[in-house]
Amino acid sequence: MKLVPAALEPHINRVDRQRSLMIGISTGLLAFWSAYRVLWSLYLSLTYDFLFGSLVFQIALWSVVGVAAAIASAAFIGRYLATASTDTPSEHS
Repeated sequence: MKLVPAALEPHINRVDRQRSLMIGISTGLLAFWSAYRVLWSLYLSLTYDFLFGSLVFQIALWSVVGVAAAIASAAFIGRYLATASTDTPSEHS
């Protein structure tokens, strides 16, 4: 199953292997931070009913940022792992 659109795949494949690992880890951390922000905002909105109106925009914004970061992280980590299997030297006896 492909997460990345076909138009973006050649651009991701041009990124260096080590840089794709750094980008994948960074965007993965951003996705976790976004999930934390969404869960914390939902907790606040359920605990204090009067805050829900002011948190709707932040919940929507961090949800979109988190989903985009998760897709980017999966694409770059997948690129790193795909090249790792082809770059390993075979053992000669």
